Amino acid sequence: MLLVVGSLAGCSSPRPDSPFLPSDTIATTIPRDSALAVLSSMQRTAFDSAFVALDDYAATRSLRTEQMAPSGTITALRSYVLRYPPGRAPGTIRHRDSMGTFRSGGWLGWAAPNQHPRDRPSDVVAQVLSDEPAFLEPRTREAFRYALRSDTILDDTPVYLLEATARSRGTGRDQNVRYVRLYIERDTRKLIGLTVIRSGRVLLFEEDSRMSVRLRRAPDGRWVPHTTRVRTLVDVPFRTPRQFRTVSAYYKYESSPKG
Repeated sequence: MLLVVGSLAGCSSPRPDSPFLPSDTIATTIPRDSALAVLSSMQRTAFDSAFVALDDYAATRSLRTEQMAPSGTITALRSYVLRYPPGRAPGTIRHRDSMGTFRSGGWLGWAAPNQHPRDRPSDVVAQVLSDEPAFLEPRTREAFRYALRSDTILDDTPVYLLEATARSRGTGRDQNVRYVRLYIERDTRKLIGLTVIRSGRVLLFEEDSRMSVRLRRAPDGRWVPHTTRVRTLVDVPFRTPRQFRTVSAYYKYESSPKG
């Protein structure tokens, strides 16, 4: 009985913030409707196809995964530098480094070190941005607060910087996505950068995560991956909480020769 009463009482209390929420959130006086107008005009085709476009280029990727203690001390790491040819062939390892032993990760498979590092990069877009995200859908927008800046430059590209933050009360408490930051190219309204912070629980298993993807232009002008970042905190009863951080950077793009 006490458990039931406690659960019901907890439903009215604010949901705690994720430890990964940024400190530099937007302070803006721009009306909510203006932010929603930019959000509604966002074009996600370039973002959705960026990792597919990788197959058309030779590219270099640096990949580093770290496991950290609650204090932030790195207890294990794996790092590689790889060169991928055009097409679907595996990459060539140019450099590798390692330290320590990894324990298994949580829900996010791409937060753990790859057992086959020469494999082609996985398309992480679906994990970062679903087809119908709650912050974008009109029927669930009331669960979020929105903010907008129109004077931001991302890698020499003028962008709208738009944030959606889940409310701590009401329907906002039900949202696993707690915060989103979007970089939208001003001229074309193309989505070229995204950070998503999630907080979730399955039974007694808790996980907080921060995932970011940024695009860049290849030599021929197409949008391709620039960086991906993942940080996840896994908390399982009777075990020490674990943090994992994975960073990939893509560079030295070369178009495949035309046959």
